[in-house]
Amino acid sequence: MTGGLFYVFGWMVISVAGEVFDNHAVLGAGVGLAFLVLAMLRVWPRQPALDATRPQLERWLDRQWGVVLATAALWGGVLSWTLLDRHLAPAMPAALLCTVAFATAFAHNFSLRLERALLGVALVYLPAPLLLPHTDAGLAVTATVGVYAIYLALVLVRSHRDYQRQLDLYDALRHQRDQYERLSRIDPLTGLANRRHHGGTLDHLGREAQRLRQPLSMLVMDLDHFKRVNDELGHDAGDACLARFADRMREIFTEPGAHLSRLGGEEFGVLLPGLDAVAAAAAAERMRASLETQPLQLREGPLAITVSIGVATYLPSQGGSLGDLFRAADRAMYQAKADGRNRVCVDGA
Repeated sequence: MTGGLFYVFGWMVISVAGEVFDNHAVLGAGVGLAFLVLAMLRVWPRQPALDATRPQLERWLDRQWGVVLATAALWGGVLSWTLLDRHLAPAMPAALLCTVAFATAFAHNFSLRLERALLGVALVYLPAPLLLPHTDAGLAVTATVGVYAIYLALVLVRSHRDYQRQLDLYDALRHQRDQYERLSRIDPLTGLANRRHHGGTLDHLGREAQRLRQPLSMLVMDLDHFKRVNDELGHDAGDACLARFADRMREIFTEPGAHLSRLGGEEFGVLLPGLDAVAAAAAAERMRASLETQPLQLREGPLAITVSIGVATYLPSQGGSLGDLFRAADRAMYQAKADGRNRVCVDGA
């Protein structure tokens, strides 16, 4: 609203200096009221909330631009009236000073939208260089106003470029921040969540399990004899094996809310909210059987590899901690290894 009030002040100065209310009382009051209404429309209705939709924000911005451009057009009309009406000659210096100030403010403050800002500057300022030659202002004033019009155009274009560079820099920094944030959560080889993200998700799902009084199951999976893959086929094949294993996990664990992660090395984790031990063990068995019947496909050919899986379940009604859940699933996985590998072992079974 502050910007709109400056137009009201400008009109008051012109109307007093030019004795507008003595000669055109009704028109003068109407112009002043119009500037005041436009000033009020800048702040009402208020800006949409942060959760507003994009169409809502765009409609609000378009409306704001309509108010701003209407104010600019009204001022351009006032300036034209001041320059053409000889009775308002005493107000000409104030009108020109206000016009320079308003046009400069437009060039600096609204240059992000170049086309609309150019229109606003033209509405406010162009009456001056176009009509001054028809007044008694003199060649010096007319030439100065004309040169300043060029300056305004240059300032507007330069400000627009500066804004664009700042926006580009902001977008680049935001993209970089998003990349760093993603790298802090995602294992780059498999695209699964890393151990750090797994821990945060375990805490979150544990709180949800307590709130909903539903079970939360966890699987810890370890590829059997994975060292042989690296030793016999090379580390590139080992990396490919881990990536293909992660792809197979995505195919098998499609339960709602399932969270997949690489815990480190050849060890992987799965969180299954809402599933009890029986259902989680069945999901683990599908994964184990899938590897047994459908070997992973590497560039070197099919890779016959098995997996040992430990299953544990957190039941809010029975107490315990989420740390106990992780340790129980890990303990069950080592039990599966000790029992001969390529099997599913449920903690406590």
